[in-house]
Amino acid sequence: MATSNLHRYTSQESANRLGGGGYDYVTNATVNSHVYVAIQALSVTIKAGQTIYGEWTSVTVASGDFAIVYRRSS
Repeated sequence: MATSNLHRYTSQESANRLGGGGYDYVTNATVNSHVYVAIQALSVTIKAGQTIYGEWTSVTVASGDFAIVYRRSS
């Protein structure tokens, strides 16, 4: 039987990863007042509906594009 190298997140880590800190709706702007853990495209170069996970301190959305950026829980 193979062993798994997957990390099991604590409740706090899960909340952080899933935007437990709320979100910002962004269009034609740069947001940088929080740490963001996911970006959901509403209308940008990546396909609409696609979500990118990671950790960013700044997110820029171009004019005419829309995204929801999820904040890390504090």
